[in-house]
Amino acid sequence: MGTITPNANNGDQLTNAQVAVQLCAIASATNPVNEIGTLLPGWKIVWNGKQTIDCNYAYVAQNTDGNYALAIRGSVPPDSTFSDWDVFANWVLEDLDVLTMSQWSFASTPKPLISTGASIAFANLLFMTDTLGSNQFVTDFLLANVVNKGKQLIITGHSLGGNIASVFASYFVEILKKKGLSTNGISLYTFAAPAAGNADFATDLDAKLPAAWHYENSNDIVPKFPVFAGIALASLLYIPQPASSQIYLSFNDQKMTLREAFLVLAGVLLKQGYQQPANNYTIFTNGLDSDYEDNTVQDFLLQGGSQHQIINYANYLGIKNLPASLAKKPLVEAV
Repeated sequence: MGTITPNANNGDQLTNAQVAVQLCAIASATNPVNEIGTLLPGWKIVWNGKQTIDCNYAYVAQNTDGNYALAIRGSVPPDSTFSDWDVFANWVLEDLDVLTMSQWSFASTPKPLISTGASIAFANLLFMTDTLGSNQFVTDFLLANVVNKGKQLIITGHSLGGNIASVFASYFVEILKKKGLSTNGISLYTFAAPAAGNADFATDLDAKLPAAWHYENSNDIVPKFPVFAGIALASLLYIPQPASSQIYLSFNDQKMTLREAFLVLAGVLLKQGYQQPANNYTIFTNGLDSDYEDNTVQDFLLQGGSQHQIINYANYLGIKNLPASLAKKPLVEAV
């Protein structure tokens, strides 16, 4: 599990994906620095980001081959581990801040845009400080230790972490290109990532980073957002139950089905033009969770939370021993 060969054959690519999904899970550990050696032998954290006020976190790990990975944590779950502010910042200020968009300066397409939430999270990553004492921001650390030494780098993240990983990869590859440096050693692996930007952003990322792989569980709502067609498709999930067409919401003294609410939201986001990248976009199907089959909003959300767990992505890639402590649901009974 220690090999990183981003531009190698499919067999090596699977190994890298298996490593990446475990690195994403470790980002949610209680103490990644202390736990990574046990959870993923041969790896150690060499740059450890200080959690930001918006509850973003990332780390850089190195394996025994001398190669590196940048793993970015996704949205935190609403449980006792994190404060109400942490959850609000991740889910509302970043995940759900998709109605407005920001110009993306690190692309060559005509009008690349990313969501305002993605822009906030990306800035948090850029200016995150290292708790291990390097006094370097993550870009400087990677340039000095990875690029300038000819090492290889996986950039990875699950959920919001995958969103940020795509944005950072776009930025980092563009920086290397402008410096006249090789990008051959860079690869990207995202799991259950919502789309970060519009078609021009996604097209540019596909063009400049062919060594990118994206994974989506077809029953996972999160990676379908905030794409118009994806949200419309999400309204058809979990039939026969919990079926959104059989779940009713009250709004301004009126009732509408959850499916109708999804379609309204899809219409609101249509003009933004969000799009997922196309390179190596893999969709698989995970079975539904029998614990959540009632036609209620709660069970629909809990089914979504169950489907979004990183353990589903690990299982698809053949990782069957992911510790239960790392397989947290992003939506829990608190909803």
